Amino acid sequence: MRYPTNWCLALSILTFFPPTASPAPIQAPYAPACIIGAGPAGLTAAAKLQEKGIDAIVFEKQPDIGGKCQSYYDEEGIFHPLGAAFFSNATYPQTLKVVDESGVSIEEFALAGAREQFRFNITTGETEALPAPSAQFLQLVQAEIPRYIQLWNQVFAPISTTSYKKGVPNNLTVSGTEWFTTNGFRALPILLVNALALYGYGDIRQVPALYILQYFTPDILTGFVGQHNVYYTDFNKIWKEWAKKKLCKVPIKTSHEIRCIDRSGKNPVIKYTYPHKNFYAWDKQECSALIFAFPPTIENLERAGLDITEQENEVFKDVTINNYFSSAVELALPFGVSYIANSSGPGVPPPDLGEPVAVLRLSAESNISTSWSWGPDGEFKSESSAREQLNITMSQLNKDPRNTTATGEALTESDIRAFRKWDYFPHFNSEPLKNGAYDKLNKLQGCNRSYWASGLQGMEIVEWAIRAGQDVVDSYFAVATQETGYIGKDPNTPRR
Repeated sequence: MRYPTNWCLALSILTFFPPTASPAPIQAPYAPACIIGAGPAGLTAAAKLQEKGIDAIVFEKQPDIGGKCQSYYDEEGIFHPLGAAFFSNATYPQTLKVVDESGVSIEEFALAGAREQFRFNITTGETEALPAPSAQFLQLVQAEIPRYIQLWNQVFAPISTTSYKKGVPNNLTVSGTEWFTTNGFRALPILLVNALALYGYGDIRQVPALYILQYFTPDILTGFVGQHNVYYTDFNKIWKEWAKKKLCKVPIKTSHEIRCIDRSGKNPVIKYTYPHKNFYAWDKQECSALIFAFPPTIENLERAGLDITEQENEVFKDVTINNYFSSAVELALPFGVSYIANSSGPGVPPPDLGEPVAVLRLSAESNISTSWSWGPDGEFKSESSAREQLNITMSQLNKDPRNTTATGEALTESDIRAFRKWDYFPHFNSEPLKNGAYDKLNKLQGCNRSYWASGLQGMEIVEWAIRAGQDVVDSYFAVATQETGYIGKDPNTPRR
């Protein structure tokens, strides 16, 4: 069943088509804090509220929790990541706590030097071995790393806080390429261009330096150049196991999509749909506060039926995302071999046309590979067209590239085991950053009993999503007491 876009207005239709289930009564005496999104930010916000004795409820439109941390499981139960898969101890301290608490196993993984790499032409499918970097280039990389680390600690580390509450220096609002050039780096922007694009973060010539430095901490940078290993794990399983142990008092309603948010009364009221028999039923929930734990683009907020204020529109109209696609494909790619899409030259990422840009077989026990595709920054790319392109390109690459006479074998539709489209990497571009976008975002916290927690608060990685969820509760919600309920630390935070 397809619903109209404006869900608040669409509610009038229910006069003629009543819901299949009666709305549940509002629980007295207190309404819970409502969290929209069960990814790392939403789940950790719920855990923080629970620790403070504050009732919470989580709504998630997907059938599973974890947000973008999803996996495909083959017939043998082997996981194939469709989202987050890697982390490094020094850069991911909050993530490491979640991993430890979940009890899910991890294994070492080499980001560089462990695989034979082949590049391919996304139009013709022709492949060739990726040339090894010259000794001169490697020497330049090694010379630039210590200087990058020194600059990172001096310039970036002091302002690297959730939502950049200490401000964003103008010199970090320029593109990554401009920042590297200004600071005299020649090798690193070439080395990092694919590491940025292939993981969904866009074109180094456009993405503000703020985010590039947030992503490439000294620990991650040295991991990408092969100086140490990182860790590989099933984040989908981690969040499921962690939620079982840490969120025993928090209802999590999956396959529940928010359709209308009314903040005109004493407390916000959300109205949502959920699967009921062969239809969708409507229900509603009164909330003492709202925590938005998903990429807050205008499109996403309108889909949730939010009554967007002028101040919110001023901030969120500048939030842009990358179209990013992940897939699990049964492919004749040997273990220890990987593909990367060709580009027009050094310092230039593969084209952002929705085509596959990287293919990697992560398990020696399974012939299923993970592929990543990416589309234009902020522009719509349909899932169906990206999937069609995936099938065409993967059919050309369905071979052992080490055999120079091998030809690709056409894939069947069933060979594409899983395919997902993500609204990835919510961020501000250079001009909004220069105009104080994060200062405006921070001033919104608590207005209309609404709070904002997502990858936008730092970087679209698990670590910063966790920090976003924790920070919004630590900063704006006080511990509940029997006498007073909870009183927010901010004057706009609701009183129970």
